[in-house]
Amino acid sequence: MNLAACTSDDDAATPSAGPVSSQPAPSIDAEDARASASTLAAYRNYVQAYVTASNKGDYNAKLDSFVADPALLTVRQDLLIKFQQGLVTTGEPTSTPKVSKVDTSRRPFTAEVEDCFDTGKWDVVSKKTGKSVRSAGQTTRYVVIAKSELFEDGQWRIREVSAQRERPC
Repeated sequence: MNLAACTSDDDAATPSAGPVSSQPAPSIDAEDARASASTLAAYRNYVQAYVTASNKGDYNAKLDSFVADPALLTVRQDLLIKFQQGLVTTGEPTSTPKVSKVDTSRRPFTAEVEDCFDTGKWDVVSKKTGKSVRSAGQTTRYVVIAKSELFEDGQWRIREVSAQRERPC
Protein backbone atom coordinates (compact mmCIF):
# COMPACT_ATOMS: atom_id res chain seq x y z
CA MET A 1 0.00 0.00 0.00
CA ASN A 2 1.34 3.41 -0.92
CA LEU A 3 2.06 5.59 2.09
CA ALA A 4 1.81 8.89 0.20
CA ALA A 5 -1.38 10.91 0.44
CA CYS A 6 -3.55 11.35 -2.65
CA THR A 7 -5.45 14.61 -2.98
CA SER A 8 -6.80 16.76 -5.74
CA ASP A 9 -7.58 20.43 -6.03
CA ASP A 10 -11.22 19.51 -6.77
CA ASP A 11 -11.59 18.13 -3.22
CA ALA A 12 -10.84 21.54 -1.72
CA ALA A 13 -13.46 23.27 -3.92
CA THR A 14 -16.31 20.92 -2.99
CA PRO A 15 -18.58 22.47 -0.31
CA SER A 16 -19.44 20.36 2.72
CA ALA A 17 -23.05 19.23 2.91
CA GLY A 18 -23.04 18.14 6.55
CA PRO A 19 -21.86 19.44 9.89
CA VAL A 20 -18.13 19.91 10.24
CA SER A 21 -16.51 17.75 12.92
CA SER A 22 -13.88 19.31 15.15
CA GLN A 23 -12.06 15.96 15.08
CA PRO A 24 -11.33 14.82 11.52
CA ALA A 25 -11.54 11.08 10.98
CA PRO A 26 -8.11 9.50 10.67
CA SER A 27 -7.20 8.93 7.06
CA ILE A 28 -6.03 5.60 5.77
CA ASP A 29 -2.64 7.19 5.20
CA ALA A 30 -2.43 8.22 8.87
CA GLU A 31 -3.39 4.68 9.86
CA ASP A 32 -0.70 3.29 7.55
CA ALA A 33 1.87 5.65 9.08
CA ARG A 34 0.94 4.50 12.62
CA ALA A 35 1.06 0.88 11.49
CA SER A 36 4.49 1.38 9.91
CA ALA A 37 5.95 3.03 13.01
CA SER A 38 4.45 0.42 15.34
CA THR A 39 5.57 -2.56 13.27
CA LEU A 40 9.12 -1.16 13.03
CA ALA A 41 9.18 -0.76 16.82
CA ALA A 42 7.96 -4.34 17.28
CA TYR A 43 10.60 -5.63 14.86
CA ARG A 44 13.42 -3.68 16.52
CA ASN A 45 12.27 -4.85 19.96
CA TYR A 46 12.11 -8.44 18.70
CA VAL A 47 15.65 -8.26 17.28
CA GLN A 48 17.03 -6.72 20.50
CA ALA A 49 15.25 -9.24 22.74
CA TYR A 50 16.42 -12.14 20.58
CA VAL A 51 20.04 -10.90 20.48
CA THR A 52 20.05 -10.42 24.26
CA ALA A 53 18.61 -13.91 24.84
CA SER A 54 21.02 -15.47 22.35
CA ASN A 55 24.04 -13.71 23.87
CA LYS A 56 23.02 -14.97 27.34
CA GLY A 57 22.05 -18.44 26.17
CA ASP A 58 18.58 -17.84 27.65
CA TYR A 59 16.14 -20.17 25.90
CA ASN A 60 13.38 -19.13 28.37
CA ALA A 61 13.59 -15.44 27.47
CA LYS A 62 10.32 -13.51 27.52
CA LEU A 63 9.75 -12.73 23.85
CA ASP A 64 5.96 -12.93 23.50
CA SER A 65 5.54 -9.16 23.86
CA PHE A 66 7.08 -8.77 20.40
CA VAL A 67 6.74 -12.18 18.72
CA ALA A 68 3.77 -14.49 18.15
CA ASP A 69 3.45 -17.99 16.74
CA PRO A 70 4.60 -19.38 14.43
CA ALA A 71 7.74 -17.18 14.74
CA LEU A 72 7.74 -17.45 18.54
CA LEU A 73 7.99 -21.23 18.40
CA THR A 74 10.81 -21.07 15.85
CA VAL A 75 12.80 -18.53 17.90
CA ARG A 76 12.38 -20.53 21.10
CA GLN A 77 13.49 -23.73 19.35
CA ASP A 78 16.55 -21.94 17.96
CA LEU A 79 17.51 -20.67 21.43
CA LEU A 80 16.96 -24.12 22.97
CA ILE A 81 19.06 -25.88 20.31
CA LYS A 82 21.93 -23.41 20.85
CA PHE A 83 21.67 -23.96 24.61
CA GLN A 84 21.70 -27.76 24.20
CA GLN A 85 24.73 -27.54 21.91
CA GLY A 86 26.61 -25.24 24.30
CA LEU A 87 26.49 -22.27 21.95
CA VAL A 88 25.92 -18.58 22.58
CA THR A 89 26.33 -15.48 20.48
CA THR A 90 28.70 -12.60 21.05
CA GLY A 91 28.63 -9.05 19.79
CA GLU A 92 25.76 -7.31 18.06
CA PRO A 93 24.31 -7.55 14.56
CA THR A 94 23.49 -4.44 12.59
CA SER A 95 20.05 -4.04 11.20
CA THR A 96 18.50 -1.55 8.78
CA PRO A 97 14.79 -2.42 8.68
CA LYS A 98 12.19 -0.62 6.62
CA VAL A 99 8.50 -1.28 6.15
CA SER A 100 7.86 -2.70 2.70
CA LYS A 101 4.10 -3.39 2.93
CA VAL A 102 1.19 -2.24 5.08
CA ASP A 103 -2.42 -3.40 4.95
CA THR A 104 -4.86 -1.49 7.12
CA SER A 105 -7.80 -2.15 4.79
CA ARG A 106 -9.05 -5.05 6.93
CA ARG A 107 -8.55 -6.51 10.40
CA PRO A 108 -6.20 -7.71 11.61
CA PHE A 109 -3.88 -5.05 10.24
CA THR A 110 -0.67 -6.49 8.83
CA ALA A 111 2.70 -5.18 7.76
CA GLU A 112 5.96 -6.50 6.37
CA VAL A 113 9.48 -5.41 7.21
CA GLU A 114 12.48 -5.91 4.95
CA ASP A 115 15.81 -5.74 6.73
CA CYS A 116 19.42 -5.86 5.62
CA PHE A 117 20.70 -7.95 8.52
CA ASP A 118 24.46 -8.00 9.08
CA THR A 119 25.94 -10.62 11.41
CA GLY A 120 29.54 -9.66 10.68
CA LYS A 121 30.03 -8.48 14.28
CA TRP A 122 27.66 -11.01 15.84
CA ASP A 123 28.99 -14.53 16.01
CA VAL A 124 27.91 -17.94 17.30
CA VAL A 125 30.61 -19.32 19.59
CA SER A 126 31.19 -22.34 21.80
CA LYS A 127 30.32 -21.35 25.36
CA LYS A 128 33.11 -23.64 26.60
CA THR A 129 35.95 -22.48 24.32
CA GLY A 130 34.75 -19.07 23.13
CA LYS A 131 35.72 -20.05 19.59
CA SER A 132 33.55 -19.23 16.60
CA VAL A 133 31.56 -22.04 15.01
CA ARG A 134 30.81 -19.99 11.89
CA SER A 135 31.44 -21.87 8.66
CA ALA A 136 34.06 -20.45 6.35
CA GLY A 137 32.46 -18.39 3.61
CA GLN A 138 29.11 -18.15 5.42
CA THR A 139 27.08 -15.13 4.31
CA THR A 140 26.96 -12.44 6.98
CA ARG A 141 24.83 -9.79 5.18
CA TYR A 142 21.45 -10.91 3.93
CA VAL A 143 17.81 -9.91 3.64
CA VAL A 144 15.37 -10.77 6.42
CA ILE A 145 11.63 -10.49 5.79
CA ALA A 146 9.40 -10.21 8.86
CA LYS A 147 5.61 -10.21 8.76
CA SER A 148 3.73 -8.60 11.61
CA GLU A 149 0.17 -8.31 12.79
CA LEU A 150 -1.79 -5.99 15.08
CA PHE A 151 -3.30 -8.09 17.86
CA GLU A 152 -6.53 -7.44 19.76
CA ASP A 153 -4.56 -6.10 22.74
CA GLY A 154 -3.28 -3.26 20.53
CA GLN A 155 0.26 -4.67 20.22
CA TRP A 156 2.06 -5.35 16.97
CA ARG A 157 3.89 -8.68 17.00
CA ILE A 158 6.16 -10.42 14.52
CA ARG A 159 4.45 -13.58 13.22
CA GLU A 160 6.85 -14.79 10.55
CA VAL A 161 10.57 -14.29 10.01
CA SER A 162 12.42 -15.47 6.92
CA ALA A 163 16.21 -15.11 6.75
CA GLN A 164 16.96 -15.11 3.03
CA ARG A 165 20.66 -15.87 3.13
CA GLU A 166 20.70 -16.35 -0.66
CA ARG A 167 19.79 -12.65 -1.02
CA PRO A 168 22.81 -10.56 -0.01
CA CYS A 169 22.26 -6.87 0.64
